[in-house]
Amino acid sequence: MQDIPVTRDPFPHAVIDGWWDEFLLRRVLAEFPDPYDPAWLYYSNSQERKLEGPPAMWGQSTRELFALIGEQAKDLGAAFGIDGLTMETVGGGYHCIEPGGYLAVHTDFNRSPDTGHYRRLNFLIYLNDDWDDPGGHLELWSETERAADIAPELNRTVVFETSDHSWHGHPTPASRYRRSVAAYFFTEEPPPGYVEDHSTIWLADA
Repeated sequence: MQDIPVTRDPFPHAVIDGWWDEFLLRRVLAEFPDPYDPAWLYYSNSQERKLEGPPAMWGQSTRELFALIGEQAKDLGAAFGIDGLTMETVGGGYHCIEPGGYLAVHTDFNRSPDTGHYRRLNFLIYLNDDWDDPGGHLELWSETERAADIAPELNRTVVFETSDHSWHGHPTPASRYRRSVAAYFFTEEPPPGYVEDHSTIWLADA
């Protein structure tokens, strides 16, 4: 059982180093497609510039890792106080940010387009050796200011609650490639105080 220490400020989240077998992560990194592979989903606008790799692009080791992530549902539920979690990868999978890429601070869509379940946790694993770039850090925000700054180091896992107030992003571009995998956990029932369905909300527009 993995110890998952949850911090409440600015919203419930956990940062855990060394959770995964490093050899497995390096095999996953070796399976990462070339950034010019046409199978990537490419997003480029004023709010984001990133590549997203869906399951059709995954290799065997990547599938093994996602199976292991899915097995953490019970422990994650206990740590965050959320019953009935199940993993989905819609919008997740491989994430690659090219040099100069960014993701503005935002909150995420809150219903699964595949199942209609309610999104409760984001789960990120970083795959970058010796991150010495001042850009590309994950930032967690309150409505008014940055509250946490997390470098995307190899074998660093970040889990955080998905809500209308879970503002996050990596708005400062880096000069190197930034690679990670992402999965999300959902419940059949809405969270307490659920108001309405919405897509991504950008902090600058809130």
